[in-house]
Parts: sequence; C-alpha cells; structure tokens
Amino acid sequence: MAVVIETEYEPARMVEGDALGRLGRVLEPEGELMEAALAVRIPGRLGEGSGDLQEGIRGGARGAARAEKGAVPTYPTLWGHNASRERNLIVQPDSRAEPRSGCRVRAAAAWRRHATNLHFNRDFRINSQPLAACLTPEKALGGRAWPNFKLHDESWETPVVLWSNTTLGLMSFWWLGARQQQGRAILTLSTLPNLPVLDPRRLTDAQHAAAARLFAEFRDREFLPANEACRDETRQALDRAVLVDLLGLPDDAMAPLDLLRRQWCAEPTVHGGKSTRPPNR
Repeated sequence: MAVVIETEYEPARMVEGDALGRLGRVLEPEGELMEAALAVRIPGRLGEGSGDLQEGIRGGARGAARAEKGAVPTYPTLWGHNASRERNLIVQPDSRAEPRSGCRVRAAAAWRRHATNLHFNRDFRINSQPLAACLTPEKALGGRAWPNFKLHDESWETPVVLWSNTTLGLMSFWWLGARQQQGRAILTLSTLPNLPVLDPRRLTDAQHAAAARLFAEFRDREFLPANEACRDETRQALDRAVLVDLLGLPDDAMAPLDLLRRQWCAEPTVHGGKSTRPPNR
C-alpha cells in the first residue's frame, strides 16, 4: 500500500524514505506491487493545541492555576497518564485546577480559552498505552500528558477522536512524533496541529450523525496498547467502522490495511522489544 499525503496547499505526493524503509513495500502474493493507495488529507489547521497549566496559562514564572486532587471541581483537569484507566475513548479527569492567589480572573479566562473535551496524547508510549486521543466526559484542562486540542468547531471532536484511534491514526502520531526511544513517540505542542487526520469539514451531515453513532458504539469498548493493534479486535473493528462504514471505502481496502497493520506492529520503534510484538515468521 502506498501512502499519499495531500495538504491544503500541495497536491498529493508519495511518502518515501523512512516510511518505505521501515514498513517495506507491500507485495501481492505473486510479488507484484499493489496498486492500492491510501490518501491521508492534512486539512490545514482545524484547531490549535493548548499547553498545560504551566505552559498555557502563564503568570510570571508560574501559571495561574495549580493541579490538585479533589472531587466536584470547578476546573477539572486531565493531568497525567494511567494506562489502566485509559483503555476507553472516554477518560475521566484525574485532578482539579485551583487558581493561585490573586489569579482567579485570569484562571477563569484561561478556562474559557483552553478547556475542551478533546485531548491528544503528547507523550505516547505506544507499547503500553492504548489511546492517541481521548474525550473527557466534560470539558477539562489538559496537563503535560494530555494537552487540550481546541478545534474550530466542537462538533468535529467525535470524528477526530475516532480517526485518531484507528490504526492509521496511531501511525500518524508515530510518524510525526520524535522516536528517540523505542516504543515511544513524543510530540510538541507546535506539531500537534500538523497531525494528519480526516477532514471533518468535508463530512456530510449524515456522516457526522454516523460518527456520533459509532462513538456511542465504541466509547465503552476496551482497546489494547497501540503496538498490539494486529491482535486487537476492538481496534480492527474501529478501523472497519471508520474507513468502510463512515468514509465509504470498499471492503477490499481492509486486506492491505491488515498487512500494513502487522508490519507496523513489527516495527521496533513501535513494540520496543516487548513480548507483545508479533512473532517472527
């Protein structure tokens, strides 16, 4: 399968070099190159990343708020990673933000600017964490692990979080992130807006309604760590639901995707040497 990248400003182009070197060239059983291509559209800036309380809400050397544990918060936050509670598309906030002394007005303004339901995984431990993106059940401020991503239209959050957790979405995070450590992809706040995603502006009203139904179907299903996508039945069901049912790709697109998924899971920078990597054949 060839990967084609198209942006608002450039025509489609082939991604070569590192991708082909790592994932290999997909061959038919007879040894002929497949003619199929996968188009991933980067639609310019759908939104912007917002930093955590220390980076995005600055006040001299310290932010306008601090994160604390507590119930029924005014400013809920999704502060850190805990893989055991990040297996579903909905992740509960784990802390509350309390305004610092003299910063209540600034903290309230920061909440209005930055709080979202959508959060991206900035420090993605691919071989232990299942999610590239998540939604909180209510708006929350993100921490360093789960920064906010504020789309220009909140209705886009559902299709974006679905796409981000497909195999192709996981690969986008891996591709764009720094991979100095095996099994880990690190993204900066400035790179988050450049993630390749489906373009929700091009979805019809019927497709947005279908995305809402798919989210309701998958929101409580558990995902395995990203590097185990090749044996994760939930991930594979999401792939089919998004690509075939939502976007209208033909069923025969699933076979080359299955091969690409297995090749990606066998990549050392994905599995990091863990025993959950695909067996050698």
